[in-house]
Amino acid sequence: MDAVEFPLSPRVRRARGLLVATTAAGAVLVGATVASVVSDASGWVPVPRAVQVSLVLVTLFVLPVVWVGVRAVWALRGRSELFAAAEEYARRRPVDRQLIDHLGDEHPLTPLWWMVAILGGLCAFCLGVAFPFALADGAALAGALLGAGLAASLAALAVAVPGIRRADLRGEQDRRLRTELWSLPNAVERRLRVPLLGTGDGSHLGA
Repeated sequence: MDAVEFPLSPRVRRARGLLVATTAAGAVLVGATVASVVSDASGWVPVPRAVQVSLVLVTLFVLPVVWVGVRAVWALRGRSELFAAAEEYARRRPVDRQLIDHLGDEHPLTPLWWMVAILGGLCAFCLGVAFPFALADGAALAGALLGAGLAASLAALAVAVPGIRRADLRGEQDRRLRTELWSLPNAVERRLRVPLLGTGDGSHLGA
């Protein structure tokens, strides 16, 4: 089966451009966070504590979810268009790059749900430990903020766990459809099995 590059719509290319921009902005944010921590620790340039904490929190908790979410949008758009265009290319398959970008064994939403579950679990644990101390000290505002954060973290967990299951089921359906449409070399099949998160053997962080 010959490989040809399937044409993708401008919205897929825009999503790709947004992913590139998000990656570049993330790299700048990570660099700024590291620079602020190093400069403050070494005494070169004093950095306000609030700015430093904000940079660290955004880098650790917001940036990963945003990047994985933007990547999921790009992968999902390309995936749907490749499947839709299959009938127009009899005895042809997408090139390896398109397959790996959009048609991996792992559904594009699976790593996003895993990221939300992992970060939600970490936040729930940390806030759950701090919440009783805030109540014991009589800090009403801190207790309210910690309680709201704990509730949001638990809600994220409640949404993410079934989301992982739904994405895995959809990924299995897409794998069957891909197998029915195209016969792929073993080397490509192996690359399609590598997940975005995890150890490369089909498992994920936190699994």
